[in-house]
Parts: sequence; C-alpha cells; structure tokens
Amino acid sequence: MKASTFLAPLLLTTGVYSWGPMGHATVAYIAQHYLDGAARILTSHLLSGASLPDIASWADSYRYTDGGAFSQVFHYIDAHDQVPHKCNIKMERDCPPEGCIVTAIANYTERILNDDLSFSERADALKFVIHFIGDVQQPLHTENLAVGGNEITVFWGNESVKTNLHAAWDRNIPETLAGGSTIATSASFANSIIQDLETGIYSNLKKDWTSCGSIKRGIGCPKAWAQDANKIVCSDVLPNGVEEVQNKDISGAYYERNKMIARQQIAKGGYRLGLWLNKIAKAEQLKCRA
Repeated sequence: MKASTFLAPLLLTTGVYSWGPMGHATVAYIAQHYLDGAARILTSHLLSGASLPDIASWADSYRYTDGGAFSQVFHYIDAHDQVPHKCNIKMERDCPPEGCIVTAIANYTERILNDDLSFSERADALKFVIHFIGDVQQPLHTENLAVGGNEITVFWGNESVKTNLHAAWDRNIPETLAGGSTIATSASFANSIIQDLETGIYSNLKKDWTSCGSIKRGIGCPKAWAQDANKIVCSDVLPNGVEEVQNKDISGAYYERNKMIARQQIAKGGYRLGLWLNKIAKAEQLKCRA
C-alpha cells in the first residue's frame, strides 16, 4: 500500500483509517482488559492518564500532519506476492529502507524503553505501537496488490455506496458486524470478543496467537503477525482474484463469508497488544532494577 502524494488526499476524503476509529478502539479495549498491573501503570504514565482507546487512532491523524508525514509508510507492508495463488512476506523484497509496519513495531517497542529519549518521544512510541499492532492484523495492510485494495472499486449495499475493498475491510465489514461506528459501539463489541477469548470460540486459539511474544526478537514477532494476516488475502479476502469483487456489491455473500474473519483479526490484535504491553512493562521493571 504505497504512500504517495496522490493517495494521501484520497485517504482523507474517503476516511480510510485502517480498522477505522471503531475497530482500533475495539482492539484497544480488548488489550486494556489484558493489561497486568505494571502495564496499566506504565501506559497510564506515558499517556498522561489517557486510556488505550482514547489514543488508538492517534497515529492515523498524526500521519497527515507536516510533522507526521514520515510515518505514512509505517502503517503497512507491501507484499509483492502472487494473489490469490501465493501470499507471503519477504522483508528484503517488501519492506523498503525507510521502513514498514514490521520494522516500525520493533523500533517503537525499543523506543518505549529508551531512557535517552524524552517523555513525549516515549509516549509517541507507545501510541504508535498501540496503533500498529492493530493495523498489522488487517490483511490488506500486508498486501501490495492494487495499493492494498484501495484501487479495487466495490459497492456496499445494492451499489448504493461506492467504496473500495480496503475501506470495506477497514470499516464496512467490522462496523456492520459490530452494529455501529461509535466508540460506545467499540466497547460493547470488545466485550463480546473478550467473552469469546475467555470461554468462547477463541479460548483454545489465543495461546497460538501469542506463541511469538518475545519483544527481544526484534522484527521476529511483528513479521510473524504480518505473515499471518497476509495469508488471509489469498484464503479469504481475494481467494478467486480481483474479478470476484471488482465493481460488485460485497455486502451480501462476501460479507457473510468474511465477517468472522475480520472479527477474529480484531480479537488477535487486542489480545496480542495486551500481552505485548505486559512484556514491555516487565522489561521496564527489570531495567529499573538493574
């Protein structure tokens, strides 16, 4: 999903903000539920008392400021693979020298723990990590094809709403499933997902979602998460190629086929983020005791 001077205005006018504010707040609410005591203290301190959902979409707004333009490329990785025949991530091929979401998660994780940085720099690093761990779960944030789906025109609801495939995954699918687009909606949506993480359909899956959980591995875990999401482009997002969805209404059978995929990716994002922040807080404690 290459950033360009052409695409930036398009993204602003169509409101394409990765999962959208509702989706990102849902990820943050889930993560907040899984924070241990040390992580709650650390995040509250660095966020000056704000909650994770309060700042979950900060990085989307920041990238359109003069000072934040550099961060555009950190919201995605462009997999130059062969959809729908072969989906994969290759860092040397897909992540440019200026960085991508995989390297950004690793870098900003390190910056949270860097005492040589200012308080505001460490706070911004935390905001980036909260957002990017949500972004990397969205399959089209790990795909180059058609600018991450932004150039695949689709309709939502009997061709009454023209949009694109990326925006449909960002907003239409999760917001339709959640029943709205407000922050209040995200809280109730998160609660239903947390129930499934605790005792429902995700309870036996969540351990595998965090099998890669060491912040000491650098890009290891972020790359694994990107690989996980990228596979879904071939298996579920575009299993029959672009022609299946191009200029089609996808609010019917396509939505029904993919709504639980989107929900599960949001669940992964929230659970992974919560445990990742716990590990950062633990590393901060160990650093202070050294």
